[in-house]
Amino acid sequence: MEFSFLGFTLTALIGSFVGLLIGGFSKGALGAGLPLISVPILALFMPVPQALVILIVPIFITNIWQAMQGGNLKVVWKRFWPIAIMLVIGVGIGAQILVRLSEQQLYLIMGLIVMAQPVLRLLKPNASFTPQTQRWLGPLVGFTGGAVGGMSGFYGPLILVYLATLKLQKDIFTATVAMLFLFGGGALAVFLAQVGVMTANDMLMSCIALIPASLGILWGQKIRARISQTTFDRALSITLLVMGVSLLMKAYSTGA
Repeated sequence: MEFSFLGFTLTALIGSFVGLLIGGFSKGALGAGLPLISVPILALFMPVPQALVILIVPIFITNIWQAMQGGNLKVVWKRFWPIAIMLVIGVGIGAQILVRLSEQQLYLIMGLIVMAQPVLRLLKPNASFTPQTQRWLGPLVGFTGGAVGGMSGFYGPLILVYLATLKLQKDIFTATVAMLFLFGGGALAVFLAQVGVMTANDMLMSCIALIPASLGILWGQKIRARISQTTFDRALSITLLVMGVSLLMKAYSTGA
């Protein structure tokens, strides 16, 4: 009889550990990337909603830690609270759609989003927005990113591109990302529980998942100074493209 722990096979456990470790590495090295990398890998071994639940605790805890660093949280909240509120609303709507989509549709959405991320990373936004434009564009980006995140767990790509256009100081940028992702992750947990996706076993696995994710973050922080940003970005983009293709192939095989 095949080994099983909390309903997860040995293959799923090993694959999930690797996915969380790599996702944590990205977050430690770049300040973002935990769900973007980990969810697609986990989704190769389990249903998409289950993969989203397992990331809840690692996302929540790591973003609390990151948001508190540097003492910038008060400044960030004062400027970006409308985006945070609209992000929560968007996640709620997206989560309602999540439970109505077929497995094939979920893999298709995830594959397209993952493959789009390297393109967004390669785009070096040169646009600038006036304060008047930011007042309505920021909340719109938050809502749209939240809606996509509620369906796929990926509320980050659109928000990251928007924040990049604002040319924020590095510490402010990191604190802003952490604060918004903290709201997004918390909202995702609440709404997934509301729609009945979350189970006690999955939440226990989510707590355990904090271990490889944290190890990855520590690893990423140590490696960050040893490799060039260009090299890491190139490797990350290639990895995301491969994962995106894998998810699209899984969507095709699921529908066949």
